[in-house]
Amino acid sequence: MISLTCKRWSLLSAGGFVFVILLTVAMVVFVDPFEIYHQATLFIPPINNTTQSYSNAGIAKNYDYDSVIIGSSMTENFLPSELNKQLGGNFVKLCINGGSPFNHRQMLDMAFSTHDIKQVLYCIDIDMLTYFYTQAKADMPEYLYDDNLFNDVHYWFNKDVLATYIPRTLKTWGKQDASQRDTMYSWGSLYTYGREAALRHVSSLEKNVPQKEAPDNYSVSQQTKLNIEHNYLPIIESHPETQFIFFFPPYSLVRWYEFYTYGDLDYHLSQCAAVANVLLSHENVSIFDFRSRLDWICNFDNYIDSYHYGPWINSKMVSCIARKEEQIVSAEEVQQNSEIIQDAVRDLLATDTWPSYPSAE
Repeated sequence: MISLTCKRWSLLSAGGFVFVILLTVAMVVFVDPFEIYHQATLFIPPINNTTQSYSNAGIAKNYDYDSVIIGSSMTENFLPSELNKQLGGNFVKLCINGGSPFNHRQMLDMAFSTHDIKQVLYCIDIDMLTYFYTQAKADMPEYLYDDNLFNDVHYWFNKDVLATYIPRTLKTWGKQDASQRDTMYSWGSLYTYGREAALRHVSSLEKNVPQKEAPDNYSVSQQTKLNIEHNYLPIIESHPETQFIFFFPPYSLVRWYEFYTYGDLDYHLSQCAAVANVLLSHENVSIFDFRSRLDWICNFDNYIDSYHYGPWINSKMVSCIARKEEQIVSAEEVQQNSEIIQDAVRDLLATDTWPSYPSAE
């Protein structure tokens, strides 16, 4: 009698344990705060900069789109609706704040595996090409970026998903945010802009800083070469039907001065031309170079620090791309723009005075 009772108790306990596990999995899959299995229609998903690596997995898998915005924080203030209107297509943001070329490759691999992509707007942060080609600068939950359902156990029993994000989504149950596709990851209204912000980390102008030797004749350095060969070209060459729109972002003059103080100015500028020289050999690639827009980069009212610009600059870039302004068709044109930056840094050092431009529009 006792052994039968113990056996029954063991079976009931085991059954109860299995039931709780299955109930937990079912709840996570049904609510699915990060939209890994289906796009949210009954609540507002918790998409923001702190959840980006999780949110991107669900967005890439389950949103309706045929065009992608990929890159670092330089791309987070783009409005997909503006791109849809001016470039055509159905854009979605798959930005990776602080991401490396390897991270971008991971993200694009998922997008292409689940969608037919017509256009990719791709930001080239030239200093990120110094990262090793397999270095994931931004942490991404690998189990959400593969096809193995079983390792989703890390999602099903994630304490933050269970204790924080499911309760958060339940608070918005029955609501939707039609603007979220545009506003996701945007930070433009959260910071102070201006001269003080842009020059926050510059105490005085250092002069005569030795510069790292830069490759000539549009030669790529070893790290740049590895990133191009492993993170750019495989995507470009595997999808000849997709138009890749690369752009060099308009860092402020302060950022280029910072590169000078690190001894890297000539090196980074040389790599811009070298990258363009390789990518422009592909018919499905176009490149826009905004680095030398002095009316933008010398107007510090556009910046929250030395390189992060406001959303109105993103909008201006979209308009330029639509009109094919600032498009470059050769490495020589990139080099000419680099010389404008070099001259601006030389003038800065010679006059010992930061430029002053009218307030941003």
